[in-house]
Amino acid sequence: MNKIKFLLAILLTLNLNAYSQKSTSRVPISTISSQNKIYSIKSISYDTDFPNLKGQSIVYENDEEFYKINRSFDLYDSEKYSLAISNDGRTVIYLTNDLFWKGEEFEYVTVYRDGILKKTYNILEFTGCDSDKEKCSLIYNNYWDIVDKKKSKFNSEEWKVVFKDSTSQEEMFLNENYVILNNDILYLTDSRKIVTSYDLNKMEVINNVDFNELYPKIKSFSKPKSSINYYQASYKYIPDFVDRQTKKTISETISDISGLMYTMKYKYTLSRVTLTGYLNKNGEFEIEEFECDEKLDKVKIREFITNTTFESDFLPKEVEKQHFKYFFGGFRNSNDSIAEVETKIAKEKRRLEFEKRKTLDSIDGIYIPKNLYECITELDKTLNFESKKQLRESKSRWEFNSHMGGLGMWIRNNWGINGGSRLLKYFNDRGITDRDDISGTIIEYYQKWLLTEKDVWTKWENKNSKKE
Repeated sequence: MNKIKFLLAILLTLNLNAYSQKSTSRVPISTISSQNKIYSIKSISYDTDFPNLKGQSIVYENDEEFYKINRSFDLYDSEKYSLAISNDGRTVIYLTNDLFWKGEEFEYVTVYRDGILKKTYNILEFTGCDSDKEKCSLIYNNYWDIVDKKKSKFNSEEWKVVFKDSTSQEEMFLNENYVILNNDILYLTDSRKIVTSYDLNKMEVINNVDFNELYPKIKSFSKPKSSINYYQASYKYIPDFVDRQTKKTISETISDISGLMYTMKYKYTLSRVTLTGYLNKNGEFEIEEFECDEKLDKVKIREFITNTTFESDFLPKEVEKQHFKYFFGGFRNSNDSIAEVETKIAKEKRRLEFEKRKTLDSIDGIYIPKNLYECITELDKTLNFESKKQLRESKSRWEFNSHMGGLGMWIRNNWGINGGSRLLKYFNDRGITDRDDISGTIIEYYQKWLLTEKDVWTKWENKNSKKE
């Protein structure tokens, strides 16, 4: 399944997520042991977003370091992620129910041999489940089906999990043991209750078998032994990092370099900085990404960041470094009159760019539909079986058109409804200017089209002819 298709499935299903990961201030340090207890892998995350690669994992033979893997394998008590290591310590497999970014190491299943990525699998490749034909989730999750909210005192300080009286032994087993390991064979149960058996040594799928058929054999097996501890991440913003020698913040030093004033106010056009990277306990900042607007001296700023030692006593004691990514505010001329003129010039530049976008058939590599008919056909090519099922069964379009996420937000952001596009012009020319109404109309008429009204777009155009 391609990236856009997956993201749209997530957007529809959860109605909250967009092109971003989950985030938390409690960052995990996880340890997983092999079944024979000789080997273990300790994974340390340096970032508040998850799942991510920003961290380090160390494989141990007994208490001696065996090798390292230059990434983290995030585990959370509340999430359906799993990590396992073979009895010879050479194979590590990571499985996640979440997929948010492009790249092999972000796949649902990643397999490492001697610290090197050897194989990756999507859901279809690993389980055989085709999301274009049925509902597919890599890892079985029955938690909210079997928990008795009332007896558990849900949403209270006395919350303690109590299962429904009707819960079977099989479902109790699966609640904890959706991934189990025995003699280097990993067993994963997916959303269909199909168990995929995977050989860690050969690094290959053995078979896919119905859970009920396999349960008598695997009910004595258990999930990989794990220990998860959390540390509290520091929430300091990059402009506030302090130079140990001069005691000036990064924002103050960039102001000195550029001759511009730093501000958090957005009344005037600002020259912005994009800066992400790692600050370590020695005060060194390792640049991951750095860009700045043309009025800022990129070479001098990079040189300053690279060669400066910053105060680092605010870093968590549990880790050697932490990833930072927020550079709020920007820089402008301290003379308000000059700043106002520059703002007018920038606004005109943005207006011309907005008008240009209305003529393009694609923006940032994404095809922009030119009318309602193409919106319908593009969505139909992109959405999977479960997403279409949800749309067919829904009684309202608004649950998919939220400002907090959902299909509507994806349409507005990616088809240029927010930033300008030929599709925005198409609707504006027909008297529809509210951006939520535009995405809502697209969703509403796609729903009707799914329910056999195949000429629905022509009916809409007849009622909403182009204004002269």
